[in-house]
Amino acid sequence: MRLDLSSTFTRRTFGSIAAAGILAASLTACGSNAAAGGGGGGAYKVGVLVGLTGSYAALGEPERKAIELYFDEVNSGGGINGKKVELVVLDSTSDEGNAVNQLRKLATQEQVQAVLGPSSSGESIALKTFAKSLKLPVISLASSSAIVSPAADATYMFKEYTDTKLSLQAQLALAKEKGWKKVALLATNDGYGQDAVKTIDPLIKEAGVELVANEVFNATATDVTPQLSKIASASPDAVLVWAVNPANAIVAKSAASINFAPVLFHSPGAGSPAYIANAGAAGEGTLLQGSKVLAAADVKESDPQYKVVRNLVDKYTAKYKEAPGQYSANGWDGAMLLENALKNIKGDPSNLQATRDAIRDSLENNTKDLTAVNAIYTFTPEYHGPTGLTGLTVLKVTNGKFTVEKTY
Repeated sequence: MRLDLSSTFTRRTFGSIAAAGILAASLTACGSNAAAGGGGGGAYKVGVLVGLTGSYAALGEPERKAIELYFDEVNSGGGINGKKVELVVLDSTSDEGNAVNQLRKLATQEQVQAVLGPSSSGESIALKTFAKSLKLPVISLASSSAIVSPAADATYMFKEYTDTKLSLQAQLALAKEKGWKKVALLATNDGYGQDAVKTIDPLIKEAGVELVANEVFNATATDVTPQLSKIASASPDAVLVWAVNPANAIVAKSAASINFAPVLFHSPGAGSPAYIANAGAAGEGTLLQGSKVLAAADVKESDPQYKVVRNLVDKYTAKYKEAPGQYSANGWDGAMLLENALKNIKGDPSNLQATRDAIRDSLENNTKDLTAVNAIYTFTPEYHGPTGLTGLTVLKVTNGKFTVEKTY
């Protein structure tokens, strides 16, 4: 199907930083669509709450672009249940407190029926209580199991990405397969990195390997050679790096600067072409537990995710003149999950709380074997996130690009 590049949804963007300039630009972009496609005209009104500024901007911007592209396509095709989707985009500024304030704004002032985001585990965990009290379904684009557990506290929270626990298990399984008997953990001091720190100990015992070092660094650090030097003294075979871009490239460059011998094995937080671009030669040979979209050319037609991966790659590249990465896939999968939920509800979107509750119930009960880019999703009342490694790969940086090392 030919990609229609014209915008068919209403988008309004707000943020606590430089809000006036962003708002003026977004209203200009909306033009006459605001009158035709607003939430009061029977449209589904969806909040997009991602980090467009701050430490998670490298995630939030491609997530936003993918979500907008997805629903542009949906609206061009007639919408969902004959109704268009209106997006209201807010900047969390990569801050947990501001994410909470922006969620309240989406719920009370904007009166959206569902929210896609935030980008990070820390922000998402912070929203869990508020999503429940506001009775507003939220599909997080982050990974921590704490986002959706315990189930009693996460009745309105869902997430699209594989758990930290599962990704760690996959990393440690490869370590055992490769004969790496000693591993180290290097993690950022934010919610994403610390989730790995809290999770790894029992998994180490199960995997039959030894954790010989455990170091933490600031997510905004420009050099981590002190931590790497401490790790090197413990002589690990590999280091599991739990951080998000651009911190991953800082780790790779710091390691290269001291001729660090152990293998760097990054978490899904490095899942973007930006990692290769920022790390340069220092990234060569490093590993990543990530998504098939990063090595789309290697995905075979027999793969159940082939069509959805190609759909994202082809449309995103045509629209933005750049290849999508794992963060783009986060937004795309979140949009797929929401579209699937909306297709399975009935009623007038103007009945706000009834629509919110219907979306929540549909996400919980109608997300069954949904094949998307990062995973094949099945949600249950007990767990609102993916429960397997399907869709993930181990990738290796080879000659400046991601190549498939292992699939699940």
